[in-house]
Amino acid sequence: APPVVRNLPPVAGNITWSRHLYKRIEGPMHKFKCNPAILASKDAKKLIRMYNKMAKTLIEFETLWYQVWDNSIEAVKSGLQATLLVKHPDDGNRFHVNFDPEILQLIREARCMNRMGGIKMPEAAKMV
Repeated sequence: APPVVRNLPPVAGNITWSRHLYKRIEGPMHKFKCNPAILASKDAKKLIRMYNKMAKTLIEFETLWYQVWDNSIEAVKSGLQATLLVKHPDDGNRFHVNFDPEILQLIREARCMNRMGGIKMPEAAKMV
């Protein structure tokens, strides 16, 4: 697993890592595009192929994490329908809180994804 930025939820952290890595490899490629003499060499073609392969992999990585997150929203959202206070199964006189921590995780993910920009926020995530 890639290193995730501290204080970011898992999905947003992985997407952030992917975007930062993409920006780091994109910078030198822009400099190469400004100098056509460099791009004419045999090694440049190999470099361009490697760049394209890496960029494609990073974009697929981001898309995969987004799709997993998008697919999990409905399951987490169903936790909002649960009863918040329930009687303790062993002792019928006590209550405990029946709150799914995944709901807080979803809210943090949605907030971070919204701040990142360039990501279409699913309607289900907006509702939570």
